[in-house]
Amino acid sequence: MVETSRSIVAFLLLLFAASAAAAEAGIYTIVDGDVRVLRDTAWFRLAPGARARHGDIVDAGNEYAQVQLEWTGGGIMNLQGPALVHTGAVVPADNKSGAAELVVQRGWIKVAAGKRPMRLRLPNATLDFVDAIVVVRGDAERSELFVESGSAKFIPVVARGKAQTTLDAKSGEYLERSGDRAAVAQPRPPQAFVTALPRQFRDALPALAAHFAEEPELVRGREITLAEAEAWLAPGASRRTFVRRFTPRLSDPAFRTGVNARITAYPEWDRILHPEKYRPKETVPGK
Repeated sequence: MVETSRSIVAFLLLLFAASAAAAEAGIYTIVDGDVRVLRDTAWFRLAPGARARHGDIVDAGNEYAQVQLEWTGGGIMNLQGPALVHTGAVVPADNKSGAAELVVQRGWIKVAAGKRPMRLRLPNATLDFVDAIVVVRGDAERSELFVESGSAKFIPVVARGKAQTTLDAKSGEYLERSGDRAAVAQPRPPQAFVTALPRQFRDALPALAAHFAEEPELVRGREITLAEAEAWLAPGASRRTFVRRFTPRLSDPAFRTGVNARITAYPEWDRILHPEKYRPKETVPGK
């Protein structure tokens, strides 16, 4: 047991030594209600003016929570809770072709994209657009897309993150996909979608980044639990990233015990928790 703990500590020290400074993704210009952000493995209380970083996980806790992110290099995203998203890719301001990417577990999102490409990854669809304004609602069961202006590509995703045939949606059109069924297109959004639309989405998203010259210091909270991490550790294109990110949490007894109880779901961590299983077997002299 002592040797196993030493192996874990040594592995974690290597991880921290290899960590690079977080890249800045933009500025959170509106933060209303119960909103927190996960950085590395710790939760922080989010505040207006905070700089967004590559890898931020934003949790807007309830229907009264709202967050607006203005991306470095262009693009505005407004998020209405309850919502959970991850800044999956950061694009330097001088990169004119790379897409800024947001991974969406759940929530309402309105995005105004300029010349910089934007990508939203939902559980069962990927949305690509540029020079467009879109409104999206998504969760584990359903993805909905309304194109307010411009056009967007709606790409259904099947098992193991593989994409299907791309569907093109133009200004005013609505697309919906439930589970693994085929996507359904309509010339206009259904009344239920319009009725549920967050109030601030009916207006243009304001550009407010210029008002935040200084960054506030965020209040650090507790570490992420295994139950909270499970949504990001599910099979998919991002699993490897989050396995690597949450490996330091194995130093916490409660987190480690939870992983051990379901080690078949986390085979990447089996070698760390049970290094004795992977050592070469001793040979008997003379054989």
